[in-house]
Amino acid sequence: MKKLLIYYPEDALEPKGGPAGYLYNLKKGLEECRKQENLPVDISFYSNMPSGIENNSELRKKIPKRLLEFRRALNDARFLRKKFPIDNGMFAYDIIHFHSAEKMYLCRDFLNQYHGKVILTSHCPCGIYKERIDKLNPFDYKLMRNQIDKLEELDRYAFERADYIIFPCKDAEEPYFNTWPRYTSIRKDEKYRYMPTGIIACHAKINRENYRKKYGIPNDAFVISYVGRHNEIKGYTDLRQMGEQVLKDPNTYFLIGGKEEPIKGLNNDRWIEVGWTTDPYSLIAASDVFVLPNRETYFDLVLLEVLSLGIPVVLSDTGGNKFFKKYDLKGLKYFSSVDQGVEAIKCFQLMDKQIRKKAGEKLAELCETEFSVKEFAHRYIQIISEIVETEV
Repeated sequence: MKKLLIYYPEDALEPKGGPAGYLYNLKKGLEECRKQENLPVDISFYSNMPSGIENNSELRKKIPKRLLEFRRALNDARFLRKKFPIDNGMFAYDIIHFHSAEKMYLCRDFLNQYHGKVILTSHCPCGIYKERIDKLNPFDYKLMRNQIDKLEELDRYAFERADYIIFPCKDAEEPYFNTWPRYTSIRKDEKYRYMPTGIIACHAKINRENYRKKYGIPNDAFVISYVGRHNEIKGYTDLRQMGEQVLKDPNTYFLIGGKEEPIKGLNNDRWIEVGWTTDPYSLIAASDVFVLPNRETYFDLVLLEVLSLGIPVVLSDTGGNKFFKKYDLKGLKYFSSVDQGVEAIKCFQLMDKQIRKKAGEKLAELCETEFSVKEFAHRYIQIISEIVETEV
């Protein structure tokens, strides 16, 4: 039996965004599949990952923010010199699946000697070098720009060295084409495989009535929700502009989850910022419609989570969001401008409550049949089986 190594520590898996959540769901799906059938490939997680301050949240809390910012920039300026020592145990695997362009780059000495098949799944909505630069203090970036701009090498190396690249769907590549000028020339079509993600169905901890009561929202009010980062790329500015128009109706409220920075919410009593929350599903389930306004979108897990909760969605016509158009469901309405977003929200607001409820139920049904963790694992096993049989 062929052996596959997922280059990610099993003890770091948890139900959240990014590779940790993606692989948490995949592992759960694989466990379900194993109960009913023998898998054609022996799949293991990597347990020998080097760690540093970035993985030590308690230590980071004790370091002044400005010092952490400067350290991050300095680390980026020096990153291309770094590498992981060769782990000879990895040569025992026929396939290695990386979930980070950075980790692939750091393993380049090993990969120079490795003759098995290498898979890359990038969980970044753009080239990782762009995301790293966006996180820097502008002063630090200006100071070390010449070195930091060379971080593009991370992505170039990973996408060129990988034998196969797995994206959730073709539309998820859109932000790479839009934000990484070299992507078109680096991309080799024969390497690409597509596999939509799956999730464990979400459930609210607090019922709709009680959650609304907690924030002083009437039961008959129309509530719009959003959970996510408060920045430009996530479309938070567009959401604010929609709010300015929609809140003219006195029976409309916004429930917003996520840290209120770098962009603040509207100064309106009916624009409610809950902040970072461990219970986003109760927030979403207490609303009538969710807005997903991303300006660039990979394949946002929060969309699947909202679908599983049966809440209609107003979503930007971009990236991985487009994948769901083929289902032609009343509970999904797309927009390409703020005005279109406002119209989509109003359309749901004017919709008969029973029709809106039915539209939400259809979304939950879709999530259960197409995007469960078991379906996710089946798709993964199928792709891996095809890769095993393919000559590189």
